[in-house]
Amino acid sequence: MPNGGDKNWVRLCAAVDGFRARYGAWPTKVRMFPAVLDNLRNHVFDPPSFACLESKLNLVEDDAAMIAEDEEGRSYNYGAEGFPKVEPDMRAQDWLGVRPRPEAY
Repeated sequence: MPNGGDKNWVRLCAAVDGFRARYGAWPTKVRMFPAVLDNLRNHVFDPPSFACLESKLNLVEDDAAMIAEDEEGRSYNYGAEGFPKVEPDMRAQDWLGVRPRPEAY
């Protein structure tokens, strides 16, 4: 499990990668604990990068450990399933097009 300052970014990418590997599509939202969303918004990304991230995914505060979902009810639960066993055809960090602040590493 990642433990650096960017650990929530790594977990977010794992949830999105798992969804992409399973369904061949991108999720439309990711549910996560409020403290995780706060960490991503206020510590991991600068405001323009966070806005870019939100333009691709609806980030939802919930009592959930990184669940990537779409409007069809498909999901990948990072909290229950961990890192995906299969690599997606495109990595989440490349699709999302953002990078954490250097001090987050």
